[in-house]
Amino acid sequence: MIAASPVPSIVAGLVMRARRRIASHFFVHHATSAEDAVAYAPQNHIEQRQFEKMQGRGVVREAGAGRYWLDTAAWQAESDARRRRLIPIILLLVLIGAAIPLFFYKG
Repeated sequence: MIAASPVPSIVAGLVMRARRRIASHFFVHHATSAEDAVAYAPQNHIEQRQFEKMQGRGVVREAGAGRYWLDTAAWQAESDARRRRLIPIILLLVLIGAAIPLFFYKG
């Protein structure tokens, strides 16, 4: 049997970590409105890419002069959308996991 590669789960973990670090930067500095915008410099390539994606989705907004702020409503909406996509997948995996032992039951 061929073992599944751990690479996709590692990449997903790195992406989520980068997103949390970006959001926490803005939350720590209370940069949740244009008036409270702060400077931000990504620490690595993954953070840079996620920062650009968050800007593209309107989660991180620029206030001008290299200062940014986190739109909490957009952040929450994106989080809710992600959850809506993942819950059916998780439920399906749980049902499959519960059904597999039934195929091997010898009673």
